Amino acid sequence: MHTNEAVLARKPQKAYKDRMFRMLFSERKDLLELYNALCQKDYTDPDALEITTLDDVIYMGMKNDVSFLLDGRMGLFEHQSTFNPNMPLRGLFYFSDLYKRFFHDRLIYSTRLLKIPTPVYVVFYNGEQQLPDISVLKLSDAFMQGEDMACLEVRVRILNINEGHNAELMGRCRKLEEYAIFIGCVREFLKSTEPAEAIRKAMELCIEKGILAVFLSQRRAEVMNALLTEYDEEKVMKSLSKEFYEDGYEDGWEAGVAEGIHAFVSYNLEVGKSGEQIVSEMIKIFSLSKAQAEKNFAEFTESFC
Repeated sequence: MHTNEAVLARKPQKAYKDRMFRMLFSERKDLLELYNALCQKDYTDPDALEITTLDDVIYMGMKNDVSFLLDGRMGLFEHQSTFNPNMPLRGLFYFSDLYKRFFHDRLIYSTRLLKIPTPVYVVFYNGEQQLPDISVLKLSDAFMQGEDMACLEVRVRILNINEGHNAELMGRCRKLEEYAIFIGCVREFLKSTEPAEAIRKAMELCIEKGILAVFLSQRRAEVMNALLTEYDEEKVMKSLSKEFYEDGYEDGWEAGVAEGIHAFVSYNLEVGKSGEQIVSEMIKIFSLSKAQAEKNFAEFTESFC
């Protein structure tokens, strides 16, 4: 076996965790309620909603997407607790995969125009960075030469779902409002105790007050695991963003990239990603060639042998 192949095969695969947001809206009836609240519709048949979530798409150890088809729309709902300016690019990749699967057995080279579901892309954000109720990120914001002659655009609506934001939307979807209250409660306890204890206390208090009471009572362990993993993700993202966006990065660029890669590989090995997945994501995130990514991965893993 080639050296790189041996290194890439070294780490066994673990089960990936769901985000709490994804768990809350995994049932058709709950997702339909959220869609109705967001789009101000009044659909009543959950079976009319077709789940199209790509379960093999993983980010930072978490299955974090909910996608669906309804009434000619291809919806993609994502949750983020750490602001990420690259969501339009992630959306482009994700929608591309969704459309490829949707049209896999259709004649795209036909002379007849194929109608495609209208894409609807929304990110529900509840991080601690201050954002307005509604903001929009565009793929074109990242274009090296601006929008001149550009042939692609992706727009993602960022909705701040922290407690006290988007009151009208919260009023139309009680489960989303209770989720915001619960996360606010966790953060309050985090001021005085460790994450696991803060989550436990928040669950007990919210159950007592009737906030997500049934859900939290039935899925305590899953909620605990999901939130602890999300807090770990936030630490990694903050570590990476510090290296890539701080002022005066030029002087320490190479060292910064090396430390960012170190943190990225270390975390993803811990959450159980395979070498192939880590290398693939390194290529996208750090703009490396496949050979460079494999070399960096091999050097990191060999240093711990």
